[in-house]
Amino acid sequence: MENGSKTSSPRNFSKLAHLFVLLLIVMASCENKKSYSYVEIVDEESLFGGYNRKEKDAEIIKASSDTSAYLEAYQKFCISLKVNKDMQTSLGKTYSIPKSFKLYDGNNNEISGIIFLNKEVRENEIQERIFALKNSVQESVDRNKKEQQESFVKTATVDSAKVTQLEKSFRIKKDEFSNNNKKWYRHKSAPIYSNANGLYCYFMTENGVPDNFRLRLQYYSDDWLFFSRVQFSIDGKAYEYIPTNVETDSGDGGYIWEWFDEAVSASDKELINALANAKSAKMKLIGRQYYDTKTISEGQINGVKQTLELYKAMGGQF
Repeated sequence: MENGSKTSSPRNFSKLAHLFVLLLIVMASCENKKSYSYVEIVDEESLFGGYNRKEKDAEIIKASSDTSAYLEAYQKFCISLKVNKDMQTSLGKTYSIPKSFKLYDGNNNEISGIIFLNKEVRENEIQERIFALKNSVQESVDRNKKEQQESFVKTATVDSAKVTQLEKSFRIKKDEFSNNNKKWYRHKSAPIYSNANGLYCYFMTENGVPDNFRLRLQYYSDDWLFFSRVQFSIDGKAYEYIPTNVETDSGDGGYIWEWFDEAVSASDKELINALANAKSAKMKLIGRQYYDTKTISEGQINGVKQTLELYKAMGGQF
């Protein structure tokens, strides 16, 4: 061999050949994967109350077989169920509920009902793995709450004298199962139970930070109304409120009660401020076939006013 020349050893050729074979295997594997369409079916909350069933946009799944595609689709569905459960646990609400899924092969044939060996065992394994994961929604909620509390301590303006004065008009209930010193503030004019007509606001504090300002309306009668929206006339101005969910129950010798209890959003603040400062107010509860009009009493108006005043005096932003 001349000086400066290079030759490849048999060992180097062996390594190159091995890498080449591996590359061919990977390329063949990718080429053998087929495309499938995963379509999730959900119950989505309607703006006018209740839920509408709909199909979400299709997602593409790449898999080497129908069985592999089904297992990946089933995992996607379990993840959706887990996220939905975590949102319900952490936020108390969810806007879309996963119900089932469809899986289509490349020829648009639905294969959701495919049968294969140990199908139930494989499904259970996926369920156990997904539902054993941490509640990431709660982690985000806790992180946000911590940031809010730190910001509240730095920036909030608390009127201690006004808080002491107003608290006399409230029922204050501590949550014995909370480690964050959670308390609920309800005006003494608000009904204690659901089997009474009422309209009021209330809120919560967590480690002294006011949050979760809510509006509750409850209807008590001897006949069903099944109301789904409420129109207000406050000092001659019209407002409308559409609850996301109205609960119903019955008892008391044939009497019924219907109610909603929801967090106040930014779009509702004008209505709450109008109620708190009203000289006169009425509301019309509109049901499936009938409606019922009720005068909002002076006591109810004052209850909303004082609840809002206490919330602000404690440093709540509204």
